[in-house]
Amino acid sequence: MREETGVGRVVADRYAEIENTRRVGGQSEVFQAADLHQGGRQVAVKIVPSTADDINRIYFERETAALRKLSHPNIASLIDSGTDPGQGVYYVVLDWVDETIRDWLSGFPEPPGWDDIAEAVALPLASALAHSHSMSVLHRDIKPGNVLWNGSTPLLADFALSKIKDQVAAAGDATVVGMATPPWAPPDQASRGSARFDVYGLAATLLQCVSGIQLRDYPDISRALDDADVPRDVLELLRDALSADPDQRPADGQVFHLALQTIQTRRGTRWHKQKEIAFDLSGSARRALEAGGDGRSAEALIAARLGTATYAVPRLKNTDTGGAALTAEEFRLVGDQLELVLAFKTSQKLVCIRGEVKDFEHLEVWRRHEHAVTLDGRDFAWTASRPANPHQSALATDELHTILAKAVQDAGDKVSDRFKQMRLTNWSKLIDAKEQLEKRLEEPIRYRRVGRSGTEFEIEASTAQTGAILDQERIARPLDEPNARGIPTRIVDVDGQGLTVQVIRPGADLPANGVLVRDRTPSHAAIRRQKSALAALREGSAARPHLRELVLDPSLAAHPQPVSFEPTFPDLDDDKKAAVAKALGSSDLFLVEGPPGTGKTSFICELINQYLALRPHDKVLLVSQMHVAIDNAITRLHDSGVTSVVRLSSRDDNVDPEAVHMLLSNKLRTWAAQVADRARAGMSALAQREGVAVEHLSLALNAEEASSTLRQQAQTAEVLGPLDDDDRLDNEDLSEERAELLADYLRATDRAEDAITAVSAAATELGIPLGNQVGEAELQSLVADLLGGGRADHRLRELMRAQGDWLASLNDPSSAEPMFLPTQSVVAGTCMGFLANRHIQEMQFDLCIIDEASRATAPELLVPMTRSKRWVMVGDTKQLPPMVEEVFEHRDLVDTFDLDQTFLTSSLFDTLIGEAPAECRTSLVTQHRMAVPVGELISDTFYDGTLIHDPAPVVDPDTVDPADRLVWFSTSRRSNRHEENKHAGSSSSSNKLEAEQVAKLVARLDAEISAGAYRRRDEHPLEVLVLSGYRGQCTEIGRALRRLTLTNIEPQIKTVDAVQGREADVVIFSVTRSNLAGELGFLGERYQGRMNVALSRAREALWIVGDSDFSAGKEGPLRRVLGHIASSDAGRIEYL
Repeated sequence: MREETGVGRVVADRYAEIENTRRVGGQSEVFQAADLHQGGRQVAVKIVPSTADDINRIYFERETAALRKLSHPNIASLIDSGTDPGQGVYYVVLDWVDETIRDWLSGFPEPPGWDDIAEAVALPLASALAHSHSMSVLHRDIKPGNVLWNGSTPLLADFALSKIKDQVAAAGDATVVGMATPPWAPPDQASRGSARFDVYGLAATLLQCVSGIQLRDYPDISRALDDADVPRDVLELLRDALSADPDQRPADGQVFHLALQTIQTRRGTRWHKQKEIAFDLSGSARRALEAGGDGRSAEALIAARLGTATYAVPRLKNTDTGGAALTAEEFRLVGDQLELVLAFKTSQKLVCIRGEVKDFEHLEVWRRHEHAVTLDGRDFAWTASRPANPHQSALATDELHTILAKAVQDAGDKVSDRFKQMRLTNWSKLIDAKEQLEKRLEEPIRYRRVGRSGTEFEIEASTAQTGAILDQERIARPLDEPNARGIPTRIVDVDGQGLTVQVIRPGADLPANGVLVRDRTPSHAAIRRQKSALAALREGSAARPHLRELVLDPSLAAHPQPVSFEPTFPDLDDDKKAAVAKALGSSDLFLVEGPPGTGKTSFICELINQYLALRPHDKVLLVSQMHVAIDNAITRLHDSGVTSVVRLSSRDDNVDPEAVHMLLSNKLRTWAAQVADRARAGMSALAQREGVAVEHLSLALNAEEASSTLRQQAQTAEVLGPLDDDDRLDNEDLSEERAELLADYLRATDRAEDAITAVSAAATELGIPLGNQVGEAELQSLVADLLGGGRADHRLRELMRAQGDWLASLNDPSSAEPMFLPTQSVVAGTCMGFLANRHIQEMQFDLCIIDEASRATAPELLVPMTRSKRWVMVGDTKQLPPMVEEVFEHRDLVDTFDLDQTFLTSSLFDTLIGEAPAECRTSLVTQHRMAVPVGELISDTFYDGTLIHDPAPVVDPDTVDPADRLVWFSTSRRSNRHEENKHAGSSSSSNKLEAEQVAKLVARLDAEISAGAYRRRDEHPLEVLVLSGYRGQCTEIGRALRRLTLTNIEPQIKTVDAVQGREADVVIFSVTRSNLAGELGFLGERYQGRMNVALSRAREALWIVGDSDFSAGKEGPLRRVLGHIASSDAGRIEYL
């Protein structure tokens, strides 16, 4: 019903209703609307109330699930869907089509004949139903009112009653099914959950199309069948499909479609008429043909040797730009023994400009040509003589022109599509190669323990190892117990045979002699998630069905409509304000490039604050490749007032201490306690209403909760089976499955004991002793004594039992998490890790924000993207690329899976930046991290001087010598400047001279701090980060630093790959490479992203140690760095 003001509603702050277009039917309303995010594009919005009951929710979930799963030209495609809490509705958005098939039929003065609807209506709808059933989706409400007509073809719509067969039926399923409308639904009950139900509805709809009898009830079906003027075999098919006996009907839409196709093919052959195409002969073509025609005329030769199966191949013609392109205006006609070149004088007149007689085999290359169009002799006949019917020949020639024009267009589309499809193929190959690589990494590493420092162990491997195993999680098992559970470890350093491993469980001891076996479980899980995401993209079953089109053709992304806002953070830069405004107004994809120090985290936090202010009921997924990036963002979010944030991580020790309180386990515990407190707080009102003392009612509730925990304990005990002395969590020989069952049982036991203790204490306070042994019988007896035994008391006891079961479930994560997670506005985790929680897999998100997007491979990005309806991606194409080097180290895998290294080593973010509309991307340019000399170096070397510098000093500027902000300490004049020869089996480089010089610089820095230099404003110790591109050099530097006695600083030593997203006050970078062969390694142009990351970590000072002459002698980023320093007043080169 139209609102009194006459102004149409706006759904989801996006879809503005157009006046006088609303239709009401059944549970829903449909109206035409303008999409405010797409320049007023006309769409259809279907709404159902979200507050009435579960039936409407089922309608909504069924329809959206079905439409996401289906992709067919004759099925209405889903544009958007969601819930609008302000309007109190579920909404589904489709393309606007203002007619149904019923409206189309009403335009005929009399019912159309079968031949009028067979190709236009019957076969398209049958094909749509066949597709739906092939995807295991049942429609269950096919009728003329649910078939749209877009002016040229029908569209099957309204899947609100649909059922996806491989899903468990919902509780309201029977009720929903019962809403289907006779006579479009069959009279029997048996087929309501089968595909035969839909076949009946489609047959009834087709029958209505050709019958003048209005179908209102089942007797009308029989009358219409008797009256229908349709071919006999069609009538028999319709009779079978409309049979009251479901077994008589075709089994599903695919069977019905095939039967209908067979009938139409048979009828088409019977009534087929051949079309004659005539063409003139040029003089040169006539002479060439007659020269090889055994004395026959050219016309007779064409009639004899062209044959019935001909092929038209559009020709390449030169273009004005100097290239060549296919054209439909000239084509090669290939027959049995003739090759003719024909050109269109007009679209209805042809001339043969060239002709040649050739052997059949010589022409095969043209028949197999990728652009060849087969022209069936049953459709077209060719003649160089005067046609029997010139008018019909001209029409046939025009039809041929249209066919060839479409073929040329299709050829262009195929090239474009082939290029796009290569992306999907390459991503799939990468996943397969990774999966194969995982299988190879099963070989154990034998070792002996050498030393220990806290949770880290120095070990010696029996064979030299490469950097490929760095950061791997492995299980350490005793050498003589290869099947033991083992100790979880992480490899934190690799140097040939020398390894450093960290035990993950504090207090665990590493076997003295053992094997390290890679724990492949997380990797296998990640690969499965990537496969599922890629499948969802291909099938169109992502949360946003059109994601596939956007990923393959980013130019389709809708232009954002900037939204004005009042910043949460008053110091927000203008470039960030503009980026947030555009991101808020984006309905598809928005990309943000964030060079080092430009405040990507500030942008993300402001965006989430503003987004939730506009859409408080929406759900945001925040992911990154790096834990540190996620934790920085959610900590700042929480500080800004967005507290409805939950952090997902399979490993709590990966989470920053400041973000630990947002971990799911911690938030769940707090939430469950709050819910329980609210439940108990309602006891007073209930006790007063029931005439029971509130203390007794509260104790009864506690007793029922304790009873429920005892039942849960009994269930886990039954699954676990009898316990013996080996059933201990610290028993390394216990199987993983047994250990998990034991852990479940022990948790259930702890919950039961805590609950019984609480009941006993409360009962004692009321003077009701329970004794030492309290079981379920004692608890139930207590409840009966507290509440009495009458009929009303029995009802109260049932209420208490239900409430007790519910409260007990809050303490069980498997029951509580599905209730808690939807209450959170922001879910945060890594691209792969957030799905480790099985309950999150059922959620969809309205907005997905991906930080560090340039570091993720495309399949990794698709995991979060397929779960959301819109996306904001933040990254930097000039920093570290996706981590795929490990795969490309195995050349046989590259060859086996035909991996495209150039394509796969660039990120999806790079591709989107290059192809998305300019309006859908922006760059942050104001950097606050680096002191001006360092910032200018980064800007000029990597960003063409585009960055604006507004640093926020961490160290008091008066305590830093300006001449020491940017220094290259050159070893070029030292005879021992070259790197060391690599050890056998080692792939890492090292340079002892540089390591010694780094140690001297660290000692100098420590002494200067003692003298008052480098004083941080917050009085915290100065943060010093020592970097190299090589782990071998990091090890060498570590040895040199261990010889120092430092009093003011604790420098961290890291490889470049480990520090994106981190920063420090002073960064010392060891170049490492210096050799007579001129090999740059990681210093080359190809690795400029690594150099960018290494040098841009510094806040206050950047010191580079290395052979400047060597670095300047080869093309690469360090040559540009030296050029900048040499020409800058703020930098200097100091020779050691």
